[in-house]
Amino acid sequence: MKKMSKTTLVLYAVIGIAAIACLALLLLPKEPPAPTEQLVAVLWVDGDVFEEIPLGTAEDGTFSILDSTGHNITFEIKDHAIRFLESDCPDQVCVNTGFVSQDMDLAACLPNQTVLSVELRQSP
Repeated sequence: MKKMSKTTLVLYAVIGIAAIACLALLLLPKEPPAPTEQLVAVLWVDGDVFEEIPLGTAEDGTFSILDSTGHNITFEIKDHAIRFLESDCPDQVCVNTGFVSQDMDLAACLPNQTVLSVELRQSP
């Protein structure tokens, strides 16, 4: 077997250290990218946007609206999701829909012409 020169050994050592460093960089956990998108709950009443609620920053709680026809509807926000909590409509389909929290989720109270949708939007 042929003996290696000191220069060759140093070169192999440098290449080995560089390879280990590259492997370590690949395996280390990465910082999540800065959020560029956010989920927004859009509340529509009679075909018009009544309110927009960023679900990522919304605090848990309830709120009610009284629409132009006198219908009272209560919504609940919990764990970055939103739902119809109470409605004075006869069928209660909107209340039974439950929480919406993902892009393109939808809940509607057709008798009261109220729609709750979730949209993914670009952050400013």
